[in-house]
Amino acid sequence: MSGRGLTLCLSYTRTIAELWTWIGNLFIPLAIGWAVYVRGGLTDKPPPEGVLVSRAYWGLLVTLIVAAALMWTLAFYVQIAKRKNALLLVPPNTTFEDEAVRSRIISWATVCAFALAVSLALIVFGVRYGESQIHRWDDPLALQGDFLGSRTKAYALGCPKQPCFAIGQRIDGANSPIFGVNEYILYVSDGGLVVVVLLIVAGGVALIRANPYQPPPALFEL
Repeated sequence: MSGRGLTLCLSYTRTIAELWTWIGNLFIPLAIGWAVYVRGGLTDKPPPEGVLVSRAYWGLLVTLIVAAALMWTLAFYVQIAKRKNALLLVPPNTTFEDEAVRSRIISWATVCAFALAVSLALIVFGVRYGESQIHRWDDPLALQGDFLGSRTKAYALGCPKQPCFAIGQRIDGANSPIFGVNEYILYVSDGGLVVVVLLIVAGGVALIRANPYQPPPALFEL
């Protein structure tokens, strides 16, 4: 590899490593704080179920976006690191490392910490969101008593004019609105989650394809 090419590779890997570290380091405290928020916060009286489910939805969406960003960042780093025959194929944690001074323990511990944080967040937010039942916007009763059934019913009914549905109960027994419950938008609310999941899968495929990559042999010059 020429000197200019090596400089560009070092610049790209440094930028990707900084992005990797920034995303992961920011997500971990955010996920912990939001998990407490999803469980009702530190108050003695937790909010209604629909409010907690709405919070879980946003936690799940952000977690999926972070997972996609980390997956693609890792895939790009592995590919570039292989091009420059790096000894470590995972990004450095730029809080403690740089390209010149690497620690195998810190680098791999960072990968494990980020993966564990994302996995736990997906479980916490996903389980809570899985408890959601779609309601009509002004109806205290769910369309059906389960996650899939209520969504199937909502799609069957359609929505001629928004708002039609809520992600949880937003009207209490006294017909008063419960604030903090998200609207459920057909094809958008759950569709957004599906799109980000597909990005994660695509990132995983890119990572798998980058792993066996071997850089072309250097040309012999007299």
